[in-house]
Amino acid sequence: MLYIFVFISFIFSEQLLKGYVYDSLKNPIKDVNIEVVGSSDGTISNNDGFFIIKLNKKETLKFSHIAYYDKEISNLDNLSNLSVFLENKDVSIDRIVVTSTKSARHIKDTPVLTHVISNREIENASYVGVKDMLEIAMPNVQMVASNHGDDRVKLQGLDNKYLTFLVDGDRVTGEYAGNLDFSMLNLSNVDRIEVIEGAMSTLYGSSAVGGVINVITKKNTSPFWLNINLLSDEPLIKSISLDSGVNFANFYYNLFIVNKKSEGYDLTPQSEFSKTLDEHSDLTFQHQIRYKLNSKNNFEFLYKDYASDISKYMQVFDQSSFSNIVVFDAPLNRYTDYVKKIKYNFKKSSDESLNIRFFNERYSKLYYYPYYFSNDFIEDGTEFKQGSLNHQEFNLEYDIKYDLHKFLVGFEYIDQKYSAYNIYDNLGEFLHESIFSGQNETKIYKSSSLYFHSQFSLQNKNQIAFGLRFYDSGDDFLIDFLPSKNSKVLSSVSFLIKGDSGFNHRLTYSSGYRNPSIKELYYEWTDHEPNIYGNPDLKSTKNNYLSLSLDKRSFLSDFSIDFYTNSISNMISTEYTELGLEYKNYNDVSINGINVHYFRKINKNSNLKFVYNFTDASSSSNEILEGISKHAFRLNLSQKIIDKLRLVVNVKYLGEKNNFNQEQDWIGANSIKVLEDYFLTDLYFIVPEKNIDVNFGIKNIFNYKDSSRFGDFSPDILSSYDPGRRFFIQLEFKFNNKYD
Repeated sequence: MLYIFVFISFIFSEQLLKGYVYDSLKNPIKDVNIEVVGSSDGTISNNDGFFIIKLNKKETLKFSHIAYYDKEISNLDNLSNLSVFLENKDVSIDRIVVTSTKSARHIKDTPVLTHVISNREIENASYVGVKDMLEIAMPNVQMVASNHGDDRVKLQGLDNKYLTFLVDGDRVTGEYAGNLDFSMLNLSNVDRIEVIEGAMSTLYGSSAVGGVINVITKKNTSPFWLNINLLSDEPLIKSISLDSGVNFANFYYNLFIVNKKSEGYDLTPQSEFSKTLDEHSDLTFQHQIRYKLNSKNNFEFLYKDYASDISKYMQVFDQSSFSNIVVFDAPLNRYTDYVKKIKYNFKKSSDESLNIRFFNERYSKLYYYPYYFSNDFIEDGTEFKQGSLNHQEFNLEYDIKYDLHKFLVGFEYIDQKYSAYNIYDNLGEFLHESIFSGQNETKIYKSSSLYFHSQFSLQNKNQIAFGLRFYDSGDDFLIDFLPSKNSKVLSSVSFLIKGDSGFNHRLTYSSGYRNPSIKELYYEWTDHEPNIYGNPDLKSTKNNYLSLSLDKRSFLSDFSIDFYTNSISNMISTEYTELGLEYKNYNDVSINGINVHYFRKINKNSNLKFVYNFTDASSSSNEILEGISKHAFRLNLSQKIIDKLRLVVNVKYLGEKNNFNQEQDWIGANSIKVLEDYFLTDLYFIVPEKNIDVNFGIKNIFNYKDSSRFGDFSPDILSSYDPGRRFFIQLEFKFNNKYD
């Protein structure tokens, strides 16, 4: 009888418990494992975070999820309605970074301050180029007109040739006069962008004087996938991209195609045919294959084919029709870029690996003559190669981890060849002279490095890292490719101190360098107006970078403030002389600044992000100082309106800056133009669905255009080249996506 009573009591003590599982912002969490401790009973929360489970009120429930800390609840007296809140682990892939140490680490544990532009930010921004996206992390991005006929991009006071751009950790080298061709960097297949502001040459070699920007592409794990992205942001850009591939067993193939084009626009009335942005288009095909031979051996092959063209027009008098007609303004610039990459990874264990990489890139500039075989402006043209940079790079790295110590040793060898050509008409007369004094000639520049990086995790969870790089260039090799006993030496040291309150303190010292480009060394271009002369005696640029930062990161908010000073010697720039433009070194360049990053989840529907840059530069060269705003900030506010609709407001501010005209300075005329400060505001909506995302809205809603575009002094040199208020729409079709 006693056993029957106990059994009946147990049966009636079991009841159904209903409840919800939320995160700290009361967002429902799906797929939470809910189990009765000590038994095999359990369930999983649904999309609304709801669950129902049968248990005895004296039993204990355990809640677990990969992205949240486990939680156990006992003494469940109220069995009718339970609300459970789980604490986020902060393990989002956006928080795992690789650039600062060349190894995967949580962003809070890296000894060098790193900023990440996440995939969500990229998808919500409605941009197609990396340059525009960089303003999310570095709002002091400036377009600066160049005496060479090509625009330069400055980031926080430095030409982009003083920063290293990577795609999946591999250097991007397509350039003109040392500056990067940004149109080659597309966003459609980008997962995230990691940004480090500061010298990183001990790890990444030449050009990492002001920082490193690493574009990490998406790695789809679905057996098959297809993404199509369409953007209309006229008159600035129209684009279409396709990202597709297969992934079976040990074989991975990815095809990426993107086509961008613009009809251009003109902000100034001075010339009917000279545009602020010329008509242009570009097309990229990229193939990537990864093959996993076994658990230890992995291979990767990549081939990219890129081509772009620019169209300009002029008006001429046509004798046959006895009227003015519009024709192409020859020659027209065209660019091609071919990349081949082979990577091999031998992973002996989770703590030891060997990486070998061979990289070849051939970037060419061509001139197209549309009427080469015609005398009456009927298009019958051909193109000639004006110059070509052939960049070959070999890299070997070995890294190993012992307990709390991680050590990396690497070797890098770079062989660059720049070939320049004369161009003749069909009668054998000069159309265009080679940039190397009118000679068909190839110039060669080689460099090699040995580098070491060591990182310690201390017992108190603090981190310390230091690096060394021995590098040679030119003809200073011991045996053709190894660094010699006279190698130049770089060093870096970073210290991360984790405070009890959650604040991290970082102190970083690093030295960097940039070797002069082949053009800067050997230019002798008398066919250009003005003439341009290189300098074979140019020294490598060197710098000493010191920063102190404070940051605190959590699921709800991110905050960091970084104070830095960058002292640069032998900086390479041009000076106007009686011969024309000549390259030279400048020794007294100093850039000091403050960077502030703040992100806050205001509530479950609202996010706020604010980035501010203060940049103070000094130099005896006005050419170096041009295009630098002391103050710049970016504000982004995201508000969920209803379940499938989000409103985004972007505000960008750039303070006033100077433009410097070297030719005017040489003749003693007014050479400095002050460019006004300005605000740009975008407002748009995001509609996410399972297989399609829609972004639409208005950019530059207050229709800002620089009023000086109507002036008499250099009206084409503007504070902003934004075309004004415009409507845009972006559609992304997604099928069968699943990413690492």
